[in-house]
Amino acid sequence: MKKTTLHLCLALWTFQAAAQIDYDVFPEVTNTYFINDVHIQTSPQDSFGLGDILIKDGRISQISRSMTAPDDAYVIEGDSAFVYPAFIAGLSHAGISKEEGKKDRPKVKFQGYPPNSVVGITPEKKAFELVDPTNESIKKMKSNGFAMAQVVPRGTLLPGQGSVMVFDGESNQDMVLIESVSQFMQMKGTRGFYPSTIIGVMAKWRDLYNQAATLSQHQDISARTPQSKRAKKDAALEALIPVTKKELPMVVLTNKVKDLHKALALKKELGYNLVVAEVQQGWSLTERLKDEQVTVLLSTKLPKEKKEDKEEKKGDKKSDKKDAKSKDAKGKGAEKMNAEKMAMGEADKMKDKAKEKMDGKKKSKADKKEKPKDPEVEAMKARSKKAFEEYVGQAAAFEKAGIPFAFSFLEGKPENIKKTLGRMMKSGLTKEAALAALTTNPARILGIDKEVGTLEKGKLANLFVSDAPYFDKESNIKMLFVEGSMTEFEVKKKKKKDGGEASSDFKANLVGTWAYEVETPGGPMDGSVIIKGTEDLSVTVTSDDDPEEPREGRDITLGEESISFVIDVEVGPGLEVPATLELEFNGDSFSGTVSIDEMGSMPISGTKSSSPEHNHHHDHNHKH
Repeated sequence: MKKTTLHLCLALWTFQAAAQIDYDVFPEVTNTYFINDVHIQTSPQDSFGLGDILIKDGRISQISRSMTAPDDAYVIEGDSAFVYPAFIAGLSHAGISKEEGKKDRPKVKFQGYPPNSVVGITPEKKAFELVDPTNESIKKMKSNGFAMAQVVPRGTLLPGQGSVMVFDGESNQDMVLIESVSQFMQMKGTRGFYPSTIIGVMAKWRDLYNQAATLSQHQDISARTPQSKRAKKDAALEALIPVTKKELPMVVLTNKVKDLHKALALKKELGYNLVVAEVQQGWSLTERLKDEQVTVLLSTKLPKEKKEDKEEKKGDKKSDKKDAKSKDAKGKGAEKMNAEKMAMGEADKMKDKAKEKMDGKKKSKADKKEKPKDPEVEAMKARSKKAFEEYVGQAAAFEKAGIPFAFSFLEGKPENIKKTLGRMMKSGLTKEAALAALTTNPARILGIDKEVGTLEKGKLANLFVSDAPYFDKESNIKMLFVEGSMTEFEVKKKKKKDGGEASSDFKANLVGTWAYEVETPGGPMDGSVIIKGTEDLSVTVTSDDDPEEPREGRDITLGEESISFVIDVEVGPGLEVPATLELEFNGDSFSGTVSIDEMGSMPISGTKSSSPEHNHHHDHNHKH
């Protein structure tokens, strides 16, 4: 990744008698960029066609069919590439460490009345204060076309306020566009403390909301009549007052349909503005959500593709190859067949008899194995298939219902967004609606649509350049502009379809320690993959939950840019089963699957945390 920064690194003299700096010595670094000869998608619905873009002082200065680059501009040859408005994540934890949401269980005297912080009631927190600009999640966001996000804190019941963050800057203060844009709520209790149940959570929220409304009234009275009793300070309640006044919306995590029903019931009872987030089962409530004017952030985490769907795809590919080979060989095969026909006559008769005998045996075995289908099992399979199709087709259902939506990335990963959109579009979502959900819709929801979301003169220069139309399977994002600051990306090399041998450079890069995360049904699992050796590599896998029990890899196979191996994993007391890890690498990161027979596969991803040589670094940052 190469980044063009818009400032100079000046050497500071530390001597007591510092010399006077002559600024004429230092060349001026430009903040003007000229991108020529590119296809410009100005909005989800509108394409400008082939043209040029001039960026100056962090904003779009001009879009034209043809113009001359200013003398001070850094010229980027577009070569008919494609430019889109940069993406905006409707909801994310980008930049916030996972450790922020983890706390040791404290000692509390009265578990029925614990302090707010113990049970995750911290609405006074602001997300931007927790953001680390160097966090790896921000790099992943940027490399997939995202320039901004509504970021919310991690936690349980009321983690804090959402902030609109721009993915450019050396500090969280540099990055924040809006400090407080929402309050974030999760219907999660804290085990062992009140509230721990969903009923308790709902009751606690009602109580907090009503207390905040009362405090607001008291403050208003105190402001009007100075002689009245002073309203006492309460940081948590004061942070909720904007919600009671409908100045801030309440963003509520609602994965399942039952969560949606609860969130809608509380909204109706208390009367605040509601945003339902990370929605995974909302297709049956589209009419109600539309009628009640509820803002929707759909989840980007889709269910895994069913095994039969994958097999069908593989079958189609194999069938195509087989047909092609059959056509090529047809002529040659006919000649050979005629030449051997007489000689094969007697052999065919013998084969026919043997085949009849074998078919009889197979039929007998099949008759024995065939069992009547259980209607209940078949009905359950049909319901499961329908739910799967409705889940993947949820975005299309919302588009059809006329409900504008954006996307939430609390569970889905930004690096999977193009694949996820592809599946959604196969289920009926249009390209225009998909782009709107990542640009104009989140901009409108966050109240920043006058600044971002489309490519127009005067708006912030938030855009990305793709080497092909974005939705093409093989397209790559080459560069991203965030408020006029350019970041370039190394385009991933295309892998050979027939598989290739691993190069010595790839083997050398493999060696080291890689931090991984596996998405298991019980939640994310972290650990390390340690690779050693030169020609013959060894692999050891450890888990952060049990670092003293390393698992040694076996059946190690190297591809052109991939590695696969098998380890034994514990699935129960004293019960271990083999798990196959298939990892594909792109520089210092990887993604892939962990597969266990009869249990399916789970996504795994990771980044390199250390190399054998501690001082071995690759710095791809450059200045223009």
